[in-house]
Amino acid sequence: METTETTHRIGDWTVSAVWTKTSRFPSELHVTTEEPRAAEYGITGALLRNLELIEHPDPPEAGVAMEAALDALRVVRALRGEGKGAADDDYVKSLVTAYVAMNNATAAPIEKMSFFLPSDPLAIEKDLEEAIKRGFIG
Repeated sequence: METTETTHRIGDWTVSAVWTKTSRFPSELHVTTEEPRAAEYGITGALLRNLELIEHPDPPEAGVAMEAALDALRVVRALRGEGKGAADDDYVKSLVTAYVAMNNATAAPIEKMSFFLPSDPLAIEKDLEEAIKRGFIG
């Protein structure tokens, strides 16, 4: 099973969390120290109070949402390759689909779209404004 590990320090302690691809929370938690003085008292309440169980660094649903966004962007790129642009309804509808999918996957969707298309963010905004005018998004 594929896993991801995160590590952070709390005082003299190192806390490592092991994440599987299917769980939002760690499947393993390792608390260690190389400082003998800290180990004399064991894991204290103060350490546990400072321990924050953060969510998965790459949650499973985020990966699925990003894949959907990238698939939608591939359609937009293919339509561009055919010479279609904002004048074409199919292109504008596909751009809206990609925008919605990217918005579900990440913050700053237009900036991310501009990277993957590649395109100027202002051009994408202009095409999305055209989609609003045509009633494809509200």
